[in-house]
Amino acid sequence: MPDRSSNCSSSASNGGGCGGPMHSSGGKKARKARTIFTDKQLQELETTFDRQKYLSVQDRMDLAHRMGLSDTQVKTWYQNRRGCCRKCHKL
Repeated sequence: MPDRSSNCSSSASNGGGCGGPMHSSGGKKARKARTIFTDKQLQELETTFDRQKYLSVQDRMDLAHRMGLSDTQVKTWYQNRRGCCRKCHKL
């Protein structure tokens, strides 16, 4: 598998990779800045994840509202956390 970190650092300098601004001729939106979760948010996300690996839409919306995050941020965190969990169990 190719090392993506080397590709990102070399292409980031010209504005073309890994969240860098897109060229205006490309027509794509620039990526949103990475979310930095607070310790309290992470603790609640981890606690909820330990009880429930998959959230219903309503549960996800409720959790996001309680923590002051968007539904998409919670959804993405859960997807990434499940991926990490699968990867760790393979090792």
